[in-house]
Amino acid sequence: MNLPTTNRFFTLACVSVAPALGSVVSFIWHGGALWCFSQIALGRRRFSPDRAMWVVAALLSVYVAASLASFAVNDPRMDDIGSLASLATFLLVPFSYSVWSVSDKTAIARAAALGGMIAGYSACAVAIVEYGLTGLRAEGGAGNALVFATATAMLGPLSLGGMLAFEWRWRWVMGGGYVASLAALVLSGSRLAWVSAALILLAMLVVWRKEIWRLARGQLLAMAAVLALIGVLSSGIVLERAENVAADWEQLQEGSDYQSSLGLRLALWQIGLQSFAERPLLGSGMHNTEEIIREGLREGFGIDRGFTHFHNGLLTLLVESGLIGGGAIAATLFYLAYLAFRGLRASGEPLVRFGSFTLIILVVSSLAGGSLNIVIGHDILDTLFVMFIIMGVYLSAGTSLMPEASRLAAAPSAS
Repeated sequence: MNLPTTNRFFTLACVSVAPALGSVVSFIWHGGALWCFSQIALGRRRFSPDRAMWVVAALLSVYVAASLASFAVNDPRMDDIGSLASLATFLLVPFSYSVWSVSDKTAIARAAALGGMIAGYSACAVAIVEYGLTGLRAEGGAGNALVFATATAMLGPLSLGGMLAFEWRWRWVMGGGYVASLAALVLSGSRLAWVSAALILLAMLVVWRKEIWRLARGQLLAMAAVLALIGVLSSGIVLERAENVAADWEQLQEGSDYQSSLGLRLALWQIGLQSFAERPLLGSGMHNTEEIIREGLREGFGIDRGFTHFHNGLLTLLVESGLIGGGAIAATLFYLAYLAFRGLRASGEPLVRFGSFTLIILVVSSLAGGSLNIVIGHDILDTLFVMFIIMGVYLSAGTSLMPEASRLAAAPSAS
């Protein structure tokens, strides 16, 4: 199997497995990225010359450097050095990108769309089984409702985007994958993912507005009817989650009781802001986050609980790596948004629009989802973060290295 074909199946595998199989996506991508590292280190492949990729790689390297520096200056302990392992994910981006780009762009985009369809259907199936057996929020292969919902909200729209860009013959199957992902999101009970999904849908209506109007009126009505049916069937879950927020707020207002989902978030934000104010430049180190939270909850609110993050992605980054590290991730998202809008404004090609839409999904999910959850800091979300960067940058602004690879492969036989 040649490299372009391998990359196509690799894309399909990475995109399709995250909701249902959880951390399997991390094993697949990291295994591939390490292989890419070895290929470049041994001189069998070269780095991509794409400027956009190198800008992103530089920003991610700043984040990694700030995190390492923060670890070094904040009471480093050998027992905590394992917390730094996740930083390798971001350093592998230029290696993975460079070998991933030895491929046909259309094949990669179609594989991503097909993977999004599989992810949507599999997420829905897992959610129905989990909710039906336990009556609790669906958690999927991640074992965490928020992570499951975030992955589903990011991957499902690739199916509908692919339908509008390429897969006209399979439009109902592809569109069904997106609708299935929405059903899975409802069963996850993750209110923040619902907001992300709504914003991504709004972006999709803008990006693909011409393609949407090309659909027959009956097809649009049929899709609207399906979405309305999901809305009716899910109204009980949505109302219940909304009532929980109202009850938490009332509980907090009446007795200053922070022992609720909303109350704990407010407490975590207070602790995080105080910690950031004390060490604004480099932060307190990612190895100290749990200790800061546990101590802050106990001393400030009389609560004996622990969390791994502050339920606000940017705040967590600022506490762990300060203005330098958190600013680098914020700059990365800003630059990706710039690439997306530049691609949409400059080109009407389906590949460029699909790649730009992929970047928009990542930015919206990171900003909306990260406002009350996390941006990075979980192996599944870290993997999806770099995957969407690689696919989006490559399709919207990258250069395929496949012609060069074909010439190099043909050279020995010609000689």
